[in-house]
Amino acid sequence: MKKKDYYFIIGCLCFFSGFINIVTLFYFGYAISHFSGTFTSIAKCLYVNINSKELFRLLIMVISFVIGAIFSGIISRDSQEKNLKKYGEILIAFGISILILKNFAKNNQIFLYFLTLTMGFQNAMNIRFKESLIRSTHMTGNLTDLGNYLGKVLKGEKDKLQHVFLSLFEIEQYILGGVIALMCLFYFKDCIIILYSILYISCGIFMIKK
Repeated sequence: MKKKDYYFIIGCLCFFSGFINIVTLFYFGYAISHFSGTFTSIAKCLYVNINSKELFRLLIMVISFVIGAIFSGIISRDSQEKNLKKYGEILIAFGISILILKNFAKNNQIFLYFLTLTMGFQNAMNIRFKESLIRSTHMTGNLTDLGNYLGKVLKGEKDKLQHVFLSLFEIEQYILGGVIALMCLFYFKDCIIILYSILYISCGIFMIKK
């Protein structure tokens, strides 16, 4: 697979994460692409009211994310080319499932949990590029990588500059996904889930064909 194809796939995955995070924040009030804040909320619930529905909801979200990651681990193989094709098939299945669930459970917690599962799967994809394992749903790791590689560049390891640009690219795509999602919520609110599904399916088809 060509370098530009990897950039396209990685860019899409980070874009999707930023996009759907805005959507779930709008409809449900929760971020699903990262969980540091979620664990903080769990700690608060454990202290304030251990029997709250909020605690149950947060725990199910965490479990959903982990189940998605487990699924990704089960289907992953040693060959990256085979992995990408298999991941593409799953993205298509996810995209179709999101379209179906949209009609039955758009404002239901089940939809939130399913979307969280897709993020867990996506973040656990075994995709390596430029010697880095790509994590596409949370940017804390990318910020850490960015700072780490910048430090190495500053001390003379100029070959690490490509990693700096990769981390910046991932962060930029995540932010872009969030911006586009906000624009869609303002102008095309009723179609935003359909658009997200189409994007997911399209990326899956691209991965299969490559």
